[in-house]
Amino acid sequence: MARAASPIPSRSVARLGTLLIIALVAIGALVVLFSTWRTIDPGFVGIVFDKASHQVTNTLDPGWVFINPLTESITRYPVGVQTLVMVQQNTEGKVTGDDSVKVGTREGQTMFADVSVQYSVDKNAAAQLYQTWAGAPIERIEDNLVRQVTRSVLNDVASTYGWEEIFGEKRVEYTQKVSAELQRRFGDKFVKFESLNLRGWHLPDNLQKALDAKIAAQQAAEQQQFALNQAKIKAEQDKVQAEGEANALRAQAQGEADATTIRAKAQAEANKQLAQSLTPELIRYQQLQRWDGKLPLFSGGGVTPLIDATSIISGTAGR
Repeated sequence: MARAASPIPSRSVARLGTLLIIALVAIGALVVLFSTWRTIDPGFVGIVFDKASHQVTNTLDPGWVFINPLTESITRYPVGVQTLVMVQQNTEGKVTGDDSVKVGTREGQTMFADVSVQYSVDKNAAAQLYQTWAGAPIERIEDNLVRQVTRSVLNDVASTYGWEEIFGEKRVEYTQKVSAELQRRFGDKFVKFESLNLRGWHLPDNLQKALDAKIAAQQAAEQQQFALNQAKIKAEQDKVQAEGEANALRAQAQGEADATTIRAKAQAEANKQLAQSLTPELIRYQQLQRWDGKLPLFSGGGVTPLIDATSIISGTAGR
């Protein structure tokens, strides 16, 4: 008698089929989830474009968002400040090799500028930027607007200046005019101009030689002016010193004259007082004090005795 087939294998197949369907559904759900899930990074804004209506439907802030991948797409624009560098050295900037900006001056001379320009996307104008540039990525906008317009404006404004002016004394004025024009042109295309940095100029050999010669002449003139100023200062110092020495000599002479006058006045006063004190009686008394008791001897005629001997003798005898 034959045995009946066991139902266990059929149940296992059914269970395996169910698990397979569940796995396929889960995979499908994950695929749908990842196809609709988008991330807007910090510093960016997302522009949602409806493919059916050909219109921008939303502007999204940073974070996780979900879209219909069949009818919608998202373009991300940076709202932070972006910097475009255009220099001669190939170690900077996005272009390999010399990327400096060529400009022509009023005299027809050619110069090359190292510049960096900063710009950003205004969140409130991001949708208009997307529509104006037909959904182009920011890299294409940077190349077609920021790069090309900056190079064009630098050249246009330079054509109104002489090469020495924008290289030196009017460099700031030139930069300000270029910045104002860039702000206007960027704004027309819904890009916000931030700043322009004119980092330096590169001159061709003929202009560099002319500049070097002018600098050498200016330095020589400055050295001559310095020497002249030093000579003037030395002359003023010598004059002050001579005047000081003359004043000192005059003061010394005046002091000596004053001292002589004072001594003369003192001597005169002493002589006056001495003359007033020499009375005849005082003179006789002084003579008697010095007399040694001998009568003077006279020889020759017409000699006047020093002492009136008669009166002395009379005076002595009377006593």
